[in-house]
Amino acid sequence: MKAEISRKIIHIAMGLFALSLPFWVLSRATVVIMGVIATAVLLALRHVKQLRNGIGKAMFGVERKSYGELYFAFSVVVIFMLHQSTYEYLIPILVLTFADSVAALIGTSYGRLNMAQKQEDAKSFEGSVMFYIVAFTCALVPLQLMTEIGRAEVLVISFLIGLLAAMIEAVSANGNDNLLLPLLTYSFVRENAYLSLDTLFINFGIMLFFLLVILVVYKLKNISKLSIAYSMLVGYIVMIQGGLEWILPPLILILSYGILPLMKSEEKQMKLSYKVIECNTIIGMTCLWIAVFFPQYREILYLAFSFSFACHLAINTYSRFVNFVGTKRVTAIICGLLKGIVFIGLPTALIARPDRMIVALYLIFLAAAMLPAVALNDKYDYKTVNDKSIRANKILVGVLTAVFAILGGAFLWYT
Repeated sequence: MKAEISRKIIHIAMGLFALSLPFWVLSRATVVIMGVIATAVLLALRHVKQLRNGIGKAMFGVERKSYGELYFAFSVVVIFMLHQSTYEYLIPILVLTFADSVAALIGTSYGRLNMAQKQEDAKSFEGSVMFYIVAFTCALVPLQLMTEIGRAEVLVISFLIGLLAAMIEAVSANGNDNLLLPLLTYSFVRENAYLSLDTLFINFGIMLFFLLVILVVYKLKNISKLSIAYSMLVGYIVMIQGGLEWILPPLILILSYGILPLMKSEEKQMKLSYKVIECNTIIGMTCLWIAVFFPQYREILYLAFSFSFACHLAINTYSRFVNFVGTKRVTAIICGLLKGIVFIGLPTALIARPDRMIVALYLIFLAAAMLPAVALNDKYDYKTVNDKSIRANKILVGVLTAVFAILGGAFLWYT
């Protein structure tokens, strides 16, 4: 407990310093240099034994593995470089500084209801509620004092930011909330600050819809409570920053996972942690996030986004046929490819209407994913999902998606 308090005191001190930057630092280059220096110091404190056991003990005294201090410095530099208005910078850094610290201390001291299962990092319901309250306030005050946004809109925006931030914190691990919280909060503020009240209420309705969908899936499948939070987070971010056409691939993946083939009793006993949801969505979310900041590449990034979900659906389907149905490999490969193409590839093609060459590239890369998928299923026991198999799947789909996006983007560029 003492180590956690010391760590959070340092966290708040770093946050207060970061919050002061817009008021006295005029050059973005200065912040970059400060970030490089801070990273070098933090790495020295982490890896030099004498420093780690000395002044670094307060920061690295906790038992859990965390790179939060490095993510913190990186996030501050990125948001300072990107922000156009002071409130766009202050809101994510305020949430990072205070909501994260208060939630951790309350959860550690008073948390009783753990939302996680055994293989997930402990997350208390009490800590998440406190996180929402603080994040709501961190958004409300700057929006009210530093913008011309109406009071009703400010309340709704703050409410949505609080929910978004609380869901991010609930599913974060190894200190990556220090990266995800500020970057996703910043992108939300940038995209939604001046939306009309009607649109904001529609966004709120979308969140409720996703909650309903995920709760239905929760009743049908053996997923953890944090998986519900992660699924809601993914769906909400995709809808807000992408739109209806972007929500189709992840929604189809969630709804079609347990059909063709239907889930067997053995499979229903598997407890799916949020790490499984993350594995199936992180590559696509990366494509969406890049598209937000580089809209000129939105067309090919949407196809890459779709490809990542189609690829996961094909691989998951192959694995389920082989491991739980006992289907021969060739048949399972064909079934996986057909499901990925028909359920996700075809709807995407009807929406985006890409060039035939891009469609051919899409299909070739989807087929290319199956051979490594066979090897991974042979190497890892997919009946017991573990970190190694999850990491291997993310690397496979990530590499294929990146190469597809690069080749497809090059083709569009030259034509």
